[in-house]
Amino acid sequence: MTPELQDHVFARLEENRAADQGWAYAILAALEGDFELAAHLDGQDVAKAALPARLAAPGVAPAEPPGVYVSSVTVEGFRGVGPAVTLKLPAGPGLVLVVGRNGSGKSSFAEGLELLLTGRNLRWEKRSKLWQDGWRNLHHSERVLLKAELVVAGEGVLAASRTWRSEDLAAGESTVARQGQSARPLEAMGWGPALTSFRPFLSYNELGSLLEEGPSRLYDALSSVLGLEELTAVGQRLAEARKARQQRVDEAKERAKILAAALQERAATAGDDRLESALRALKWPNWNLLVLESLATGVAAAGEPSLALLRELEKLRPPEIESVSAAVARLRAAEAECAAFAGTDAERSRRLAQMLDEALRFHRKHPGEDCPICGTAGTMSAAWQERTEAEVARLRSEALACDRAESARQACIREAQRLAAAPPACLAAAAAAARGLASLPEAGGRWQAWASARDLDQAGALADHLEGQVLELAEALTALVAEASAEAARREDAWRPVAQGIAEWLPAARAALAAGGRLAELKEAEKWWKEASSSIRDERFSPVAEQAMAIWKQLRLQSNVDLGGIELGGAAQRRRATLRVTVDGTPAEALGVMSQGELHALALSLFLPRATLPESPFRFLWIDDPVQSMDPARVEGLARALAETAKSRQVVVFTHDDRLPEAVRRLGIPATVTAVTRRANSAVEVRPMADPPSAHLDDALALARTGELPPQVAGRVVPGFCRAAVEAACMEKVRRRRLLRGEQHEEVEALLTANAKTHPLMALALFDDESRTGDVLPRLNRSGRAVADTFQRLKAGAHEGAQGDLVALVKNAESIVRLVRESGP
Repeated sequence: MTPELQDHVFARLEENRAADQGWAYAILAALEGDFELAAHLDGQDVAKAALPARLAAPGVAPAEPPGVYVSSVTVEGFRGVGPAVTLKLPAGPGLVLVVGRNGSGKSSFAEGLELLLTGRNLRWEKRSKLWQDGWRNLHHSERVLLKAELVVAGEGVLAASRTWRSEDLAAGESTVARQGQSARPLEAMGWGPALTSFRPFLSYNELGSLLEEGPSRLYDALSSVLGLEELTAVGQRLAEARKARQQRVDEAKERAKILAAALQERAATAGDDRLESALRALKWPNWNLLVLESLATGVAAAGEPSLALLRELEKLRPPEIESVSAAVARLRAAEAECAAFAGTDAERSRRLAQMLDEALRFHRKHPGEDCPICGTAGTMSAAWQERTEAEVARLRSEALACDRAESARQACIREAQRLAAAPPACLAAAAAAARGLASLPEAGGRWQAWASARDLDQAGALADHLEGQVLELAEALTALVAEASAEAARREDAWRPVAQGIAEWLPAARAALAAGGRLAELKEAEKWWKEASSSIRDERFSPVAEQAMAIWKQLRLQSNVDLGGIELGGAAQRRRATLRVTVDGTPAEALGVMSQGELHALALSLFLPRATLPESPFRFLWIDDPVQSMDPARVEGLARALAETAKSRQVVVFTHDDRLPEAVRRLGIPATVTAVTRRANSAVEVRPMADPPSAHLDDALALARTGELPPQVAGRVVPGFCRAAVEAACMEKVRRRRLLRGEQHEEVEALLTANAKTHPLMALALFDDESRTGDVLPRLNRSGRAVADTFQRLKAGAHEGAQGDLVALVKNAESIVRLVRESGP
């Protein structure tokens, strides 16, 4: 994107107070390129950083590129030219007519320069291969050479050439070199885009096809020079970015629908809470990607009630049979050991010690000497307490073995009770959730019965309970664990492909959400850009359309077809250039009502403004056979249009039709006319015809020798023609000298305009210094007194009339012209 267009867009955004809108940054990024737009839409705000600087320091409109003129074209062994021949041209603005009959070889110069500079020839590209294979001359097999001397304003002379190393036309290589420097590829000049956009070549078949190939072809031809590709590229960039992001959203939504259908199908039978959670998280536009990711990776599985219960049930383990059997054995052994003390002195001592110990504890809490049981007074004195404590100690010593047996029995009971743990919560939760496990009620009941052992404090009863319940509990739990494991596996089998699908879908979903967030922005950007680019297009095309219509008015002499306007509209497949014409005031389609000559004239009207825009570096136009199909009146209009264009461009026209040179002569249009003749064996001869100075002298001599012209009239007209010849020679000399040394064309023309009078013009031609007018006559005197006197007579003759020998006056004027041409560099 050119800085000029960028700055224009920045200014429009600022003018519309839209520079701080989110979609404005998308436009700015699109101006930079595809990468920058993608970076902006991906969150890298490169456009935001560039905008303030651009608005604060808008770019400067680009200066016109250095103008390029053609000084000469040499052709050898190409098309109709055999031995090398050179077509020399005035290297500056002006009209050049290259005249020759069909087959003379003149078009070989036009096609040769086009092929040299562009590497292609549009006239051939639509012809058959057999026709294209005739690009080498049949009579000259030594070599094929195309060479041109180009004068670049401000840079000097360039020599461009194209040579071939094979019979393949496309295999030619074009190089360019400055004087004293080595050659380099022509592409290094950077003229490629301009040769396409401001194409300075126009052949006859292109003249017809420009309109005949339809409104889209004409739109493309005009849009390239107007830079509309840049506008189109930005619009396409925004549209493609929007479409790509919309496609991401649509594809992700479609895949989400497929996932949701699979989830729905499985949820109806699987009974997996994850399926329900995933379905809720998949509802558009509120996709919950965090939940879906945790489900797909298994992070959220523990939090899903149904599956979590199954996992807990899977972990249930029945009491170890060996441990229970060992506990039962210990209980029964402890019970047997305690039973062995029944009725023994040790058992009696233990019980008596327990009773006396209870009495002592009561006495300590409730001091007093009366017996609390029988009421006997004074029996529980301090002496009693002392005797009793001693007795308890003695009895406990005697009952120690029995106490140990009892303690062991109680320890066995506690240990056995710990084996009978309470039922785990997952059993009750699973029962409440009604998950449909067939073995769950049995397992729950067995565990409840097993847990009732905690209420038994008799070793024998506890042992019987444990022994009677453990196998049933183990069997019920084993069945429950197997069923829970199978159910969990079934659910995993149903969930696994869905989880994999979700995992595979998640990256696309993230991209879709990110893209969806940019869609509104891109739509706004597209809307604004469509209006802005249409306006910019109209602004750019307006001067071209106006100039084309002005040229058409010159070319439409005696035509009843009027061009009311040219419009560019549409885009992409609907792009078109509309030519609004009227026939005697009635609107009509151009292609339907115009003759071939009128169509050619209209195409030329469009070509000239396109090729002469100031952005083009090429100050030359090569037009091949534009006169065909034109009637005489339109040829005169063509001559005038070409003359107008030749004021600022080097216009070279190739024609076999004598009507254009005749119209140029008749209208007094300054032109260099060169004749091309083809002789035997493709020997082409190029010879100058009357150039402007020579033409003026020829006209002057013809009038001087005409006896029918009154002397007083001849005395004024002949000096006028002679003066015009001298001034034309001076301007020709000044232009060539200054352009060849690198001065800008505009500067040279300004200098000539400022010194348009004959005396300073002659000083410029002879001394390259307009201030040296005092040295002009002495310099002319060195060539003969008659030459200096003639110069004075020419200055006054057109106003006062010349006396004497007018033929001699013309001959002396011819000497002045020759002196100017031969003087200095």
